[in-house]
Amino acid sequence: MCLQHLRARLSPDEQLAAEKSFALYCKPVELYNIIQRRAVKNPAFIQRSLLYKIQARRKKRIQITISLSGSTNTHAQNIFPLYVLLTRPTSNITLEGHSPIYRFSRVCLLTSFSEFGNKDKTEATFIIPDLKTLSTSRACNLSIILISCGQIGQIVDEDNCSGNYVEGSSLQKLEGKCSWGKIGTNLLASSLEKCVTLSAGETVDLVSTVTMSPSFLEPKFLEDNCLTFCSHKVDATGSYQLKVCISAEEAGARDLSLSPYSNYSYNDVPLSILPEIIRLRAGNVIFNYKYYNNTMQKTEVTEDFSCPFCLVPCGSFKGLGCHLNSSHDLFHFEFWVSEECQAVNVSLKANAWKTELLAEGVDPRHQTFSYRSRLKKRRRLVTKDEKFRHVHSHCIEPGSHEDAHAGSEDDYVQRENADASVDPSHTVHGSNLSPPTVLQFGKSRKLSVEQSDPRNRQLLQKCQFFHSHRAQPMATEQVFSDHDSEDEVDDDIADFEDRRMLDDFVDVTKDEKLLMHMWNSFVRKQRVLADGHIPWACEAFSRCHGQQLVQNPALLRGWRFFMIKLWNHSLLDARTMNACNIILQGYQDGSSGPK
Repeated sequence: MCLQHLRARLSPDEQLAAEKSFALYCKPVELYNIIQRRAVKNPAFIQRSLLYKIQARRKKRIQITISLSGSTNTHAQNIFPLYVLLTRPTSNITLEGHSPIYRFSRVCLLTSFSEFGNKDKTEATFIIPDLKTLSTSRACNLSIILISCGQIGQIVDEDNCSGNYVEGSSLQKLEGKCSWGKIGTNLLASSLEKCVTLSAGETVDLVSTVTMSPSFLEPKFLEDNCLTFCSHKVDATGSYQLKVCISAEEAGARDLSLSPYSNYSYNDVPLSILPEIIRLRAGNVIFNYKYYNNTMQKTEVTEDFSCPFCLVPCGSFKGLGCHLNSSHDLFHFEFWVSEECQAVNVSLKANAWKTELLAEGVDPRHQTFSYRSRLKKRRRLVTKDEKFRHVHSHCIEPGSHEDAHAGSEDDYVQRENADASVDPSHTVHGSNLSPPTVLQFGKSRKLSVEQSDPRNRQLLQKCQFFHSHRAQPMATEQVFSDHDSEDEVDDDIADFEDRRMLDDFVDVTKDEKLLMHMWNSFVRKQRVLADGHIPWACEAFSRCHGQQLVQNPALLRGWRFFMIKLWNHSLLDARTMNACNIILQGYQDGSSGPK
């Protein structure tokens, strides 16, 4: 809805400018729609785990208060102390003559009627789910059990009671003969659904008749917060009835009086549609979109405290504010509540959405950007001195005869434009020690017999050279040969290094490390270098290691999880994954090879 009186005074140019001003909402809304569509398959968080949603659900729960009136139970004698428990059956299987096994978490104690004595000893208060949740299969199994031990005259020790709550150590006195009855919350929910004033924050008073049957409470279950009753061990002729007063109200009903929006009279609304009207009105929120220098606005109304951008129900007006400020920070929000409505004023932030300045003819997709990751590294860093700990370097003392020959050798290498040079400024990471001199010859140029004169050949024979990858001593023939040791790949050394690095991970199981090592070794030997090689590599890996995978269920499960990871990153297609599973199924069927 626009402000029509202002629009009528605008010229055509001003109306066009106002429409362009309102069109600025389109770009951020489109961005939020894209983010919302991407979050459907990969949500950043679970909606039900949000704190404001949990608080909203707790406010809708029902608080019930159990008490006994002396005026309606004049015929009942010796019913105190009376224990009241909120229980749930552990299973639907019952033995003949036994009740189901009930599990409880808290016990309340009543010692007198509600008209007399301390209020803490005359009422039992519990919190049960809201009416909508009570209709589910799990919540409808809740029962309120009353246990009377007045027949045997047992009295609970006051030291084990806090208010009207009983500690677990006192429950051992319940074992033996007693009378018990229960109230099903499903019957309670059906009665509360008819009370339309419950949703308006008022208290509903009910009276329920409970049949107290004599029974025997089995003592062996009490230690595990469970109980069951046996009717075979007592005389079943002493049953009697109790009139139980139940007061019910919504747990957050006291907070409704704090908001002026809740002080609304529903006197003119028919009782048949009153609950629906209360529900709709409680969740209605008006959104006023300001534009054209905040002189004009358009209005939208959402139900159930829903966000207008991503349609997420937030449970309460406070939760809606938390959601808008945290998830839609491109807008500025103003929240206000009155007796007529609860509303949000929305406006665009001045500098939140501005056009980037790019040179003419430059594609923004080709612009480089910097990203710095601060993820914690789990693998222990290996320094060079640890890596070459077993390398025996040939040290030359300064000023010696060998030092002079070494100088002439350096001159020869420089004259031949070789790559080998000793850089004293190149220090080992984490220490002040220079790497061994002989390791710097790993990138030296090939020196054949024809290229060296006898004098230089004699100098080279006095030095010890090592392979660049294996760090093993080289024979003289290998030094003067045309073979470039820089291109060597020793699979055993590579596997050993891979296993040693995997051992540094402490939060990975043994089977996961084995699978990682098998995959690393396979892709290294088969030279799997590009993303397009992955489908072939997975199928070949399944054929190569299929027998070993099917013999170890944990290894097979890890391999399938790894293929799912590759599929999630679009590196593996469904057809290839199916082919790999067919290969593994062939090994599982006991054949010598995959079918």
